[in-house]
Amino acid sequence: MSIGSKIKNYRQQVNMNISKLADETGLSCGFISQVENDKVSLSLESLKKISSTLKIPIKNFLEDQLFKPELVRKNLRPKLKLAQGPEIEVLSAAFGRQLQVLMVNLPSGYQAGNSTHTHDGEEFITVLQGKVKITQGDFSKTLEEGDSIHLDSTYPHLCQNVDDTPAKVIIALTPPTLLPISKIDDK
Repeated sequence: MSIGSKIKNYRQQVNMNISKLADETGLSCGFISQVENDKVSLSLESLKKISSTLKIPIKNFLEDQLFKPELVRKNLRPKLKLAQGPEIEVLSAAFGRQLQVLMVNLPSGYQAGNSTHTHDGEEFITVLQGKVKITQGDFSKTLEEGDSIHLDSTYPHLCQNVDDTPAKVIIALTPPTLLPISKIDDK
């Protein structure tokens, strides 16, 4: 799809007519019409104005498709089972994305991370079953079923199952990273 076609498509998706787009960008109606119909090309500066007005990232106009949707069927999820320990299922697309979503079954006495566990980006954890303790610096709280937390994963942190029953958590990581799993030393 051409840049002009994408501009027209996004403009129509936000229910904006050419006249309103022209008013908000300072470009003429005729110019926008010609761009949308691939009669003329536009400068990067004009594309930035259109991108900003439509609230669409500029890269959406420049790439054919950011990425195709990738379905991950329940029975085809990559799984990693650690001996007597946790089972990790990859819920998100396996490779090449900026987000990784894992379902981690943590038996009693196991943790995701350790006292020096850090990685780039952010992490989001939600508890589906059981109780886990989240520690980061002076922060230490026990999360129960339905609770969630969002943290800056560039600081040391860990997620421990400190209960006597198994815990199941969903962990979203951006960017994707390998999640260390270990047995809690004092259990």
